[in-house]
Parts: sequence; structure tokens; C-alpha cells
Amino acid sequence: MEEKKDKKKKGRKGLMSILGGKFLVREKFSKQFPFMVYITLLLMAIITNTYIAEGKIRELTRTAKDLNDLQVEYVQVKSAIMEASKQSVLAKRLAGTGLKEVTEPLKRIEVEQPEKQEEQ
Repeated sequence: MEEKKDKKKKGRKGLMSILGGKFLVREKFSKQFPFMVYITLLLMAIITNTYIAEGKIRELTRTAKDLNDLQVEYVQVKSAIMEASKQSVLAKRLAGTGLKEVTEPLKRIEVEQPEKQEEQ
């Protein structure tokens, strides 16, 4: 029973030492202080690195989404162009202008070139 009371007193005494600032003047703390500063700086560097990495991940996700949207738009526009350039669609659109679709196959015209005479 007395052990519990002693532990409570030690706990309160330790808490009061921390809140009161008495632990700062102890020799053990002064020897450990540079190491604690080093650990604190490392933790701050890790936290900063984590925030930067999360920002890059968000940026990559946004860029991937934009790329996906642009790919979908590209496919839609390409499909519309392919549909509009079909022969049957063009024939319907040009029907009112007086232009008619060619029904005869194309003919190849060959022209014979005269042989050059050799100069003497």
C-alpha cells in the first residue's frame, strides 16, 4: 500500500519537475540536450519530407486524371472526324451544292516522252 503512495508521489514529483522546468538544469539533461536537438531536427525533416511527398502524389493523381480526360476527349473527337469523313456522310452533306459523287473508277493517263536526241 505504501509502495503505491510512493509511486504516486514520485509520479507527481516527476510531473512537477517537468512542468516546473527543474529537469532543464540537471546535469544529465544538459549532456543529452544536443542529441535531443539532433533528433528533433531529424523528425522535422521527416515530417517535411512526408508533406512534400504527399503533395507530389496529389499532383500526380490530378495530372493522371487530366490525362485520362484528355484521352477520352481525343477518342471522341477522332471518332466524330472519322464519322464526318465517311463517303456516305459527305455525299449527303454535299447533295445540295450540286456536287455529285464519282461513280466511274479513275483512269490513269500515261504520256510518252519523246526520246532526247544526242547532241554531237
